[in-house]
Amino acid sequence: MLWLGGQACWTPEQALAWIGRRAGHVADQLDDQLGRPVRAWIQDHAEHQRASGQLARGITYSLVVCDGSVQFVLAATPGAFDPDGDSAP
Repeated sequence: MLWLGGQACWTPEQALAWIGRRAGHVADQLDDQLGRPVRAWIQDHAEHQRASGQLARGITYSLVVCDGSVQFVLAATPGAFDPDGDSAP
């Protein structure tokens, strides 16, 4: 299972799809110049493959987007199953 800010995903691909959706929301809030690299990440299949492998090996994957002094961090963290569903392990 992968934890995404309180939301659980069961596969690296689901986690990357979530990051991609959120990255699109972030890109929409940025001007064109800053949003361009985020949109490029969304289309970067080689990076998604690398990220998927990283998650499958139990390593957190983060996408960091900077807008001046503001940072957007979209991350998936592999974790154990929480039977109560109350919190990330």
